[in-house]
Amino acid sequence: MSNARKTEVHLWKQALPTSENQLQSAVATGLDTLAPEEQQRVWKIGKASLLEAHSWMTSRLFLRNVLAQYMQQQARDIQIKYGPSGKPYIHGGPRFSLSHTKGLCVLAVTSSNTELGVDIEWMRPLLRQQAIINRFLTEEEQGYVLDSACNGVEHSPLLWEMMTRKEAWIKACGQALCGQWRALNTVDERFTKLDLVEREGCFYILRKLDVGMEYNATLCVEGKTEPSIRWMSFVV
Repeated sequence: MSNARKTEVHLWKQALPTSENQLQSAVATGLDTLAPEEQQRVWKIGKASLLEAHSWMTSRLFLRNVLAQYMQQQARDIQIKYGPSGKPYIHGGPRFSLSHTKGLCVLAVTSSNTELGVDIEWMRPLLRQQAIINRFLTEEEQGYVLDSACNGVEHSPLLWEMMTRKEAWIKACGQALCGQWRALNTVDERFTKLDLVEREGCFYILRKLDVGMEYNATLCVEGKTEPSIRWMSFVV
């Protein structure tokens, strides 16, 4: 057993509106906490969907309010920057990853110098499942899905699991692999016991998260040592 120190990852979750009758009377509520580019993003999304705009804004305010607790700053003062591949970060701050879907967002935070990524998806019905299998899954993943189906497991939940594993891994890698889904094999039989995955000598641990029956979520953490995971909540 490895003696390496475990990375502690804090997980936070926030409910998001799922229908327009859940929206606040003014979508501008809280906009002054966001940076100008974030405000522009809200208004741009709002041109197509008020619900989507409010959900995105709520998840972004949630991100800032949580990070404010770690950094002992005002939420509006946090300077979120972006790496070459678009991965958000805070200079001198904790590492974090945010994901949102219909009705819920999840935030992963660590104070260690460790890359991480989180992805959550609402498990809506999938059409053309075989086309998705052929296009996005590696041969090993396809075998895993087909073997599980032979044992009576439905395709759809397995496909959502594969997709959140891949997306969380992409985020942990800094999104440089965005679009290269077939290049990431998340069911490497060499590391099945720990859900350890590897690409070009870099190792990551994948962990399935229990966030509710309607969702599938995965946390990906850099390294070979299983992380210590702790669910958090705001102190009132």
